[in-house]
Amino acid sequence: MKEGFYYIIKDSFFDKFTAAGSSFKDNKGGNRPTYCCFEDKIHKGLFWAIPTSSLNKSDTRKIERINRFVNLPDNDLRSCFYHIGYTNRRALFCISSAFPITDKYVERTYLTDGVPLELKRIAMKEEIRRKLLKIITYENKFPNKLETHITDIKNTLLKELQEG
Repeated sequence: MKEGFYYIIKDSFFDKFTAAGSSFKDNKGGNRPTYCCFEDKIHKGLFWAIPTSSLNKSDTRKIERINRFVNLPDNDLRSCFYHIGYTNRRALFCISSAFPITDKYVERTYLTDGVPLELKRIAMKEEIRRKLLKIITYENKFPNKLETHITDIKNTLLKELQEG
């Protein structure tokens, strides 16, 4: 995996960790692109993935609800739950649903018009990273408090990486 690109995650990842108690947003039958934000600074081979969704102008109720979170003060963790941005179209980054991932569970790179989709806007990358780091910090203080059970997934993946 490369930082800043989008990937399709294998169903086996979602099956394995759902059975272990994690809860994920709809994977759209393996067709939902997931943004790979960055590689973990401590654990080589462990990446942080953020589910994304398209966001249409007609989704006014959804946009209003998300904006209530996004517009909260920066010191409120809920302000980091989402990020509205633009890739090849308007997109919603579901940061509170982020999870760690390894190459083992990547089906393929997400392509648009035959080209790997990459988030190129540096300011947006930095803002998403800032929000994700706040979510990870919260998870480190309160393990498995978020629906994806980040800590359980991370521990399992680190064990798999050690076993090779």
